[in-house]
Amino acid sequence: MKKRLKNFYCFLALTAAALLAAPCFGQTFSENISDNASELSQSLLPLEVFVGDEAELRYSFRSAVDFFPNADLVMEEKIDVAKFPFRNLYDSLTIKSAFFSRNDMEYVISLRIVPWRPGVIEFPPFDLFSILNLSDKDKNKNISYSILFDPIEIKSIVEKTNLREMQPPSPPFIIPGTTYVIFAIVLAAVLLFALLLRALIKFGDIRRWFNHMKIMRAYRRNSAVAIKKIKKLLKNKKAGDIEFCASLQNITRTYLAFRFDYPFESASARGVRDAFQKICIGEIPPAIENSVEDLTSMFIRTDYIRYAHDSIESQLYPPAEHQAKLAANERKSLTDMTLKAINLFESDGESEEELSVL
Repeated sequence: MKKRLKNFYCFLALTAAALLAAPCFGQTFSENISDNASELSQSLLPLEVFVGDEAELRYSFRSAVDFFPNADLVMEEKIDVAKFPFRNLYDSLTIKSAFFSRNDMEYVISLRIVPWRPGVIEFPPFDLFSILNLSDKDKNKNISYSILFDPIEIKSIVEKTNLREMQPPSPPFIIPGTTYVIFAIVLAAVLLFALLLRALIKFGDIRRWFNHMKIMRAYRRNSAVAIKKIKKLLKNKKAGDIEFCASLQNITRTYLAFRFDYPFESASARGVRDAFQKICIGEIPPAIENSVEDLTSMFIRTDYIRYAHDSIESQLYPPAEHQAKLAANERKSLTDMTLKAINLFESDGESEEELSVL
């Protein structure tokens, strides 16, 4: 009797221990809820995929499981391709991008792939929960959702072209009319090279030409300033005879000093002709001789007005020849004489060559 009671107590103890341990053993197993999925389908676009082509592999299914618990009705999530357990397929294809989306109760896994080898490619199964970006709160470690893609077939270019031997290289494809364009470009390049070569040969002449043009611009600016000042001086009725003569001399001397690179500022009235003889290396050209004489006369006359005022010579008779005072139209005649000489010096005639100022 005691032995039976002892066996009964042992049975109760084992039963209780089994009941207590059952939840613990239950935690080591995960429930696969993918068995409840319906309307499974897979498609490959395009239908015929060759080596090197980019294709889209779509796997769709319907499930009551909510993979987007915190989203709206239409959802999409980008999947990190490195999370797929496809390491054994890296030599066969490349997964460029992956997306997981939901529309109502339908889920779609979309892969953009580029295959590198012909033949049948088989994918290993994977847990959908392991590749999604779910928070720890949303994840349930006791639940898995297994996905298994159907094998896909990649065709070879040989099957597409039906060519099994190496083909000779094809000539480059030329768009109609390209030959003429290339010929025009080559001709333009040759002409440009010839111009550059000639420019290098004539570099000294070109540099001298640019220097000449620079000097001529400076001469034109110098003459324009002098002419403007002389005309303004003629219109100034308030200036006295002495002030007029002094201003006319200063303007003319400044112009001549820059134009001929000679110190006309310090030249005497009667030394103006000698200065031009030195500039022209001994003999004044006939083309400008009259203008030189006019300028000399202008300097002598204006010097007399400036310095002979109240002198004994200015009191001699006849007064018209000796008085230190400008006649009625003498201002205009003196300015016309000066402007005529400036215009002659700036002309493009033979005077420039004869003066040797370039």
